[in-house]
Amino acid sequence: MVLIKVPTMTTTQRTALASLACLLVSAPALADCTISAEGLSFGQYDVFDESPTEGVGNLTVSCTPSTSYTVLLSAGTGSYTERYLTGDQSTLIYNLYIDAAYSQVWGDGSGVSTVVSGTTDGATNHDLYGRIPARQNVTPGFYTDTITVTVEF
Repeated sequence: MVLIKVPTMTTTQRTALASLACLLVSAPALADCTISAEGLSFGQYDVFDESPTEGVGNLTVSCTPSTSYTVLLSAGTGSYTERYLTGDQSTLIYNLYIDAAYSQVWGDGSGVSTVVSGTTDGATNHDLYGRIPARQNVTPGFYTDTITVTVEF
């Protein structure tokens, strides 16, 4: 048998202790979220091809405990209407989308862009669809752009 001795307290001390206990019990756990991104590669672009060049990448959001989040993408070089891949002598117009139908530009929610939202306790994958319109007159070379990915939770 274990005896626990409780010191004599005034009514004010008991009320303060009870209030503190309630605060500690009801305090929510702090969320911790991370995001990882796989680079999107379009492969080779053919200036004579009548079809757009497309690619798929992936973003993974990991949160604990169960947390609601929103994923925003920067415009990179250009705007959400037209992003640009920059080469040594030319630029290629392209854009990034939430859907395989290429109808929703992934951005920060401003202008023509929209964001991706979700709730996860663990890891959730989001496909990132890229498209370069056909028949752009550019010089051969290596083209890049940098997109900043932000997760708000």
